[in-house]
Amino acid sequence: MHFILNNTIWIILSMLFFISCSTETDNTQYRICLNEGWQLFSSDSINADGSFISSPDFDNKFGYTVKVPATVMNGLIQNGLFPDIFEPFVLEKMDKTPYEIPWWYRKVFRIDALSDLDFYQITFEGLNYKANIWLNGMKIADKDSVQGSYGVWNFDITQFLHKGDNMLAVEIIPPVFGEDVHMGFVDWNPTPPDRLMGIYRDVILSHTGPLSMRHSNVVSKVDKNTLKSAELTISTVLTNHTGHQQNGTLIASFNNIQISQEVQLQANEIREVFLSPSDFDELKINNPKLWWPNNMGEQALYDLKLTLRVNNEKSDEENFRFGIREIEDFWNESGFRGFMVNGQKVLLRSAGWVDDIFLGDSDKKVEAMVKYAKHMNLNSLRFEGFWGKNRTIMDMADECGLLLIFGWSAHWEWEGYIGIPHDDYVTIRGEEAEILHTKNYRDQVLWRRRHPSVAIWTYGSDKLPRPSLEIKLNKIMAEIDTTRPILSYCGGSMLMGDDDPRQSVISGPTGVKMEGPYDWVPPVYWYVDKQYGGAFGFNTEVGPGPQIPPLPSIKKMIPKESLWPIDSVWLYYSGRGEFENLDRFLSAFNARYGESNDLETFLLKNQISSYEAIRPMFESFAVNKFNSTGVVQWMYNSAWPTLYWQLFDYYLMPNGAFYGTKKASSPVLPIYNYGDHGIYVNNDKKDSLTDISLQIKIFDINSNLLFDEVEKLDIGPNQSKKVLNMPEVDNLSSTFFLDLRLMDDEGKSVENNFYWLSTKPDIPDFEKSTWYWTPNKQHADFKALNSIEKTEVNYDYSISTDKDGANFEVTIHNPTNKIAFFLEFMLVDKETNEPVLPVYWSDNYISLLPGEKRILTVAGNSSQFSNPERMNIVIQGFNLK
Repeated sequence: MHFILNNTIWIILSMLFFISCSTETDNTQYRICLNEGWQLFSSDSINADGSFISSPDFDNKFGYTVKVPATVMNGLIQNGLFPDIFEPFVLEKMDKTPYEIPWWYRKVFRIDALSDLDFYQITFEGLNYKANIWLNGMKIADKDSVQGSYGVWNFDITQFLHKGDNMLAVEIIPPVFGEDVHMGFVDWNPTPPDRLMGIYRDVILSHTGPLSMRHSNVVSKVDKNTLKSAELTISTVLTNHTGHQQNGTLIASFNNIQISQEVQLQANEIREVFLSPSDFDELKINNPKLWWPNNMGEQALYDLKLTLRVNNEKSDEENFRFGIREIEDFWNESGFRGFMVNGQKVLLRSAGWVDDIFLGDSDKKVEAMVKYAKHMNLNSLRFEGFWGKNRTIMDMADECGLLLIFGWSAHWEWEGYIGIPHDDYVTIRGEEAEILHTKNYRDQVLWRRRHPSVAIWTYGSDKLPRPSLEIKLNKIMAEIDTTRPILSYCGGSMLMGDDDPRQSVISGPTGVKMEGPYDWVPPVYWYVDKQYGGAFGFNTEVGPGPQIPPLPSIKKMIPKESLWPIDSVWLYYSGRGEFENLDRFLSAFNARYGESNDLETFLLKNQISSYEAIRPMFESFAVNKFNSTGVVQWMYNSAWPTLYWQLFDYYLMPNGAFYGTKKASSPVLPIYNYGDHGIYVNNDKKDSLTDISLQIKIFDINSNLLFDEVEKLDIGPNQSKKVLNMPEVDNLSSTFFLDLRLMDDEGKSVENNFYWLSTKPDIPDFEKSTWYWTPNKQHADFKALNSIEKTEVNYDYSISTDKDGANFEVTIHNPTNKIAFFLEFMLVDKETNEPVLPVYWSDNYISLLPGEKRILTVAGNSSQFSNPERMNIVIQGFNLK
């Protein structure tokens, strides 16, 4: 992986700083984030050029004070503008003309050390779309070189600085619709009026000696046969900032290991250097602590310190974490592609991440959202075009064991969103555009490659890159990262064969698919579909459509006058295009569960439906592994308050799909197969399970026990197994219940799974399938639930505290002879009755059998749980009195 970067004198384009940026008051000597105290103003508000704006004569209080990263809209919202931005129709009716002209960002920062041994660089990790950059009255970069939504730019600014205050001015030029291939959203929310123009990632000031480090990385090679040894290669790109030869010492320290290597760089030379196991036996690790995906093992992380010394003085230093793991792909007998970590096959359970509509997610919110993924038993997240405003997502994914899939957005692939005529390929045409895109992609890979969570690169979403572009991308990837699988795009030709125009002439088939659905389909769909989105292969985006939030979030979103019945306001908060309606979903929902007479009943039924719809999607891929190799729920979260495609909403409120996903993705789980009516057990663990018991109970709608049987079984590592066929039972009611319980050899509960089923089956009408939906010929009938006998439960809770805050333990008891169906637990503030969020329930939306007692736990972050006495637990259930 040796590569040479072209030498420059003052401007080094497209370089990245591998740091964890906090605030401007960070006491680290070498890198400081310039976050606070920026000025933001429109070019229309002032008649001045960059030389004056970046001079001391300019008014330091002009414009809006903002904290970056911030798009223009985000900066204005920081200043209290647009408080009604998420009210009905506001976004789509906003005047966009103020954002079709340049906006300025200005920052004053101080330099105290400026000797012959002090060297400074400034890095912009994300600008959208073009920029002219001025420093102390001098233009240091031009919009012709600083352009592209995903470029990263570094400038040696030493010669432009002076002691004391220095003035930086950045003129951001917005993307032009129909001309510039820029970042953006597709059909999941409105287009922000500023098209995300601005400084949307960190601005970093680096202060080093004559030699500096960039693009530091650790590559691991694991002995996959024994898992008892690994080899590490450490690399970093060194820059000589002087006009003469420099000698230095590169020192690497981790886990009580320290190695060093002498380096020599010629004047202004930039070179990547490697510390390899062939030169250092210390990099041959015995009995390494390996990094594993969630639920397969621990996420062991090592702290690496790289120090660069010149003339026995420290010239630069970097600190970051790495994991020892190896990622590969495999192809199964059906021609489907799958993925392995440390030689072990992994069924990817993933979901599609999206950033905030104004790219304004706080680090605290990002941390909570990533923790949610681990909590739901997911082991992956897919990123389409939005990859966070800093490293927080990747740092948290490293800790949580999430395999990240990074690639570009479908926003670039359809004329309606980018304004450029589309064809069979990504909308990047011509040599100049392809070179720009390749540089941008290279920047992103260099920034991310050191993270063990980063698993798969993709070049496109819905469409392939043009062959000429794919060749360029492959070439640069061969230079900077050969350690991860690459998908040319997220669709595939497996369904149409070699004649499919979507198959790359450069790299051949992807081995994955993107065939929908994106709207509601019945549970049986995932098991019986053999052509589209069913449980075979690796489905890179798919989902059962709307996932309507619980009542507290609906009350935040929908004005009181539109809460009930559903009207056009509800549709505004749906998707866009084919998804700016709820008709397909509501038609099936009402046919299966019956009409609702009030909002509260409708929303609780929706959580039931969402749970029922998504659970079999994940379960079916587990039952069929490894003919099925992965599934990505579309989507994971939401960029704004919405009713579509989300496991939790904009306010971090989990919905029924959240807990359906959590249940379905449990590492050991009994499963009902809606297709062959078999009962299975899935084991994701690397170890066999022996002498376990599966208890099967069937109840009618009146809670009468009709069947009760226990099966003994063993199951091997990382496999699913059919245990028995669904028992035939006489006198079933039209709606009935199936309860599955796994127990260990001591009779202790391992996992449970509770189903509500219908004697009238759902029958998909595959002949009428579209790219987004397969309708039903016949619907299951759950309307008997509406007359299920009422019952009651008792519950109490205790509170314990630790260094992370408070933990609640909730004991629930059903003292009756009736099933307590679909119980929703909510932790709320006693004063406001608003839910405490984020929240991590061990389980939710549970059903209790007659006489059953169960214990749940709930936790949150330390700041929220610092005063647990202010909190209360409330419960509702479908048939609670």
